[in-house]
Amino acid sequence: MIKVLLLIIPFSAFALGQEQNQAGTAVAGPHIVNSPNALFQARATGSVQLDPCQYMLQQLNQTSRDLMQHEVNTLEQCLYYYLAGESAKKLAKLNIPHAIASIPPNYLSQQPVTINFAQFTLQHFELNEHLKDISIHGYLELSWHDDRLMWNQDTWKKNKLVVHSFHHIWVPLLGSQNPENHLKNGDAFEIRKVETTNQGNVSAKVAFSLRTFCDDTDFENYPNDVYKCCFSFEPQQDREVIQFTSSGLPIFTDPKNFRDYGWGVSGTVPESFDDPSEIAQLGFCLNLKRAHSSLKIELAIPLFITTALFLLPPLFGSVKIQIYLKMFVMGLQFMTLLIFSTRIAPFLSSTASTPKPMRFLEIALVFNLISITTSIIIFCCMQVKRTLPPWGRVTQFANFINGFLGVLNISGVEEYNLDKYDEQVSQNSYQKDWANVFRAAHAVLMGTISAIVIFVYIVYCL
Repeated sequence: MIKVLLLIIPFSAFALGQEQNQAGTAVAGPHIVNSPNALFQARATGSVQLDPCQYMLQQLNQTSRDLMQHEVNTLEQCLYYYLAGESAKKLAKLNIPHAIASIPPNYLSQQPVTINFAQFTLQHFELNEHLKDISIHGYLELSWHDDRLMWNQDTWKKNKLVVHSFHHIWVPLLGSQNPENHLKNGDAFEIRKVETTNQGNVSAKVAFSLRTFCDDTDFENYPNDVYKCCFSFEPQQDREVIQFTSSGLPIFTDPKNFRDYGWGVSGTVPESFDDPSEIAQLGFCLNLKRAHSSLKIELAIPLFITTALFLLPPLFGSVKIQIYLKMFVMGLQFMTLLIFSTRIAPFLSSTASTPKPMRFLEIALVFNLISITTSIIIFCCMQVKRTLPPWGRVTQFANFINGFLGVLNISGVEEYNLDKYDEQVSQNSYQKDWANVFRAAHAVLMGTISAIVIFVYIVYCL
């Protein structure tokens, strides 16, 4: 009996060992014979040498069911490692680690890699009118061709590969410089999504945050001025093999996140500036125009009121009354100029341009002063007692003007309003003729000044 047990125990132990080995194999499943690091050393480059990848390929060929999500992820990893291994195999002599990500396409041929800027989308902007600078945020779409990312669709049953980390393949590193003063402004770029097709066409979305200074030479048209803010891109690495192209699409705004903050935003079409002797650059500009209707009303109403009041004094006839009214209007114009200066001063910064509303007020003040001075001189001339009549033609011309501009000549007003003017007229019959001449001259001069002010108002305020 003991001999029989001694014979059975070895066989049982052997069978138990076989079952444990089989169970261990079943638990472990397919395993990778060569580690992924071997791919980059060009020692294992075929899918046959990767057990999990070979298993996935067999599943694709033997079954017609759709793969589950984890199987799709595994297949994408296998496809990427296969492409990386093939690239490492081709460049094994150069001893470049991770060649598919560390060197650009066409590295051996040194042919240019064309980076196409498909679309710019603006999501947000911040304009500082005090410093005349702007910060913009958004994203852009890039595309280029990389023949190292081509595969057989019949074998892998996939026509698109999502690259979950942009460090896994070569991507262009962009930088930004201000095209005018070439100052670095702390611009930022972030690659968020990279995809490639089986034909080697790679596309990526790049989020950007850019800052630049704006051209404020149009500030004289305030509040209808336009800020022109220009940006440019250039490659930071592999500059000698990169060239830029543009799809010809204008700048878009994100309808979900974009806010205009009272500015009308329009963008130019991005254009590339490729020169064989220079670094590839692509530039575009944003034009921001004020869209504050309340601000326009705030500036337009005071200008209209002061201009209308400036034109009213000649209707009162009496030169003395006109002088008082013009002085009152001058006070209003001066107060309006002070208010506008306080309102606009924070935005003047270092600009040398004077806004048109303020320039119109300056001109209106000057002409109002000229008008007051002229009226005072004519009023003084009317007080001088004369014993000789004016020239005949002058009298006729004055009578014609006074008749034609009867609304500007109220006869008798001066006589009744001036001290002892009636007595002087009764004593000298020629004094009335001289008064009519001075009234006519005053009407012509005031009409000329009023016409100039109206013309200036149309030019600067309309």
